[in-house]
Amino acid sequence: MRRYGGHVVSILGWGTHSLAPLFFRAATYSGVFTLLPLLSGEGREAHGTILREAAALVEAGLLAPRLDARRFALVTAGDAHAVVAAGQGRGKVVVDVG
Repeated sequence: MRRYGGHVVSILGWGTHSLAPLFFRAATYSGVFTLLPLLSGEGREAHGTILREAAALVEAGLLAPRLDARRFALVTAGDAHAVVAAGQGRGKVVVDVG
């Protein structure tokens, strides 16, 4: 996360993630909560538009997840968990299961 000007967008409906690190870096956060439209249909068109725009950014190479440089095998998933629990991951920590 870039200091003073970073922005995080999430489609995660809920979780236990602390947003404090974003505030410490003067970053902003936007949540797109998709569960209600999926369950009720209310606002489905607007959320579909948002997700289509996000997909277009991904396809254009303008939006990509940040991945930790380390990769773990399924047999070392415990090590990956330790990295995440210690707050040492730089982006998403990947465990290859194939």
